[in-house]
Amino acid sequence: MKNKMNKIKGLALALFAMLISLTSCEGEWIDSELNIDPDAPSDVPMNLLLPGIQQSMGYNLMGNNSVRTNNIWMQIFDGVSRQSFTEARYQLTPADVNNLWINTYTEMMMNTTILVQKSRMEGSESPHYTGIGQVMQATTLGITTDLFGDVPFSDAFEGSRGNLTPVYDEQQKVYDTIFTLLDNAVPNLNSSENTFAVSGDVIYGGNLAKWEKAANSIKARHYLQLSNVLGNEAYTKALAAAQDGFESNADDYLVPFEDSNRNPIFQFMEQRGDIRMGATLVDLLVSNDDPRLEFYVEANGDGEFVGSEIGSQNESASAPGPAIAGTDQAVKLMTYSELKFIEAEAHFRLGQTTEAQAAYEAAVAASLLRVTGEDQSDWIASNLPGMTLESILTQKYIDGVGTNQPYADWRRTGLPSLELAPGAVTSSIPTRFPYAQNELDYNRANVPTVTITDKVWWDQ
Repeated sequence: MKNKMNKIKGLALALFAMLISLTSCEGEWIDSELNIDPDAPSDVPMNLLLPGIQQSMGYNLMGNNSVRTNNIWMQIFDGVSRQSFTEARYQLTPADVNNLWINTYTEMMMNTTILVQKSRMEGSESPHYTGIGQVMQATTLGITTDLFGDVPFSDAFEGSRGNLTPVYDEQQKVYDTIFTLLDNAVPNLNSSENTFAVSGDVIYGGNLAKWEKAANSIKARHYLQLSNVLGNEAYTKALAAAQDGFESNADDYLVPFEDSNRNPIFQFMEQRGDIRMGATLVDLLVSNDDPRLEFYVEANGDGEFVGSEIGSQNESASAPGPAIAGTDQAVKLMTYSELKFIEAEAHFRLGQTTEAQAAYEAAVAASLLRVTGEDQSDWIASNLPGMTLESILTQKYIDGVGTNQPYADWRRTGLPSLELAPGAVTSSIPTRFPYAQNELDYNRANVPTVTITDKVWWDQ
């Protein structure tokens, strides 16, 4: 009887399996889309990839995971509690940069690689998307290598079936890649053979002329960054690139934020609030009656603009103001004022005093206008410090608040002069970020052995 029952059960199971097989073949048993995750599509069109990459650039490259840290080191901010206080004493671990590294390589560089690949596929050819992608890739790669040094690029982005342990390109090679990307972007942006018009561009709204200016301006930034390597050649090349760069504040390379997608420093202050404005910057603004003071610095509880001395944990000092941490404040990938400061320094270094003075004044005027919204010609006539290399770099430092450029320029030039923080855990201010813990866990054989006080290649 038992054997008979087992045979009946076996026959029933076989018939059930056959039924499933037949109905699944006819598509009537299981919905073919049942296991598709609508929040993780297998394919995303270019016009939806583009704004996601741009918002990630604004949030990660210019936000909490990068700018907050190096602006603390540059004494623009001061960390007054928790993680920010430890960073004010130069404690930055591989785990601390994991989010920055992962988001840079997935949300920005990998997605930009996909964007460019899609723009070259038969039937969807769009050199304009290609050019925009190349400018964004160069921008991201430039900031990343300036923070970390050698980074993976030429051996990366092969997907899950490719190389998961890419080698690190030496920074000199990375810089060559940046310039190649920008050189290739310009003809693509000017191409007349375009299948799809650009849409989804939250930075320039598809204005290709502005993207071309951005390409040349970023090129000028990175040529200047090589001044300790190339000498006068760097200044000459920076000036040549700048000729086709930004022409006014209207060309600024900005990522917008709004109430539903708030500025990253605003979000940080709302959620944690453990930074205050640094005394080095605040005292500089106060001493010169700088009109940018009330925009960069929020008055404290006593209605005063007070900076926190680095490492002092002064939680009653002023918080970041609306030009840094406003709810809908755009973040600066690069600006016209930065480009004019590049011209001012390059002309000054080449002994071209008249051109340097004109660029210096134009840079400060553009910065004041962008931050305050008003022409500040009277202040410039009465208060602008006389032009020296130090005044050019100091004014550029003020202009670059909330960006990575003060940190890049300080390493390259030593200006402005900054003192070591009390209680520092290193013998000098860090000159690079550590590599991410994920890289140490999964790609250790390729990760360069460095400390955060080792200099990157161009910092000679």
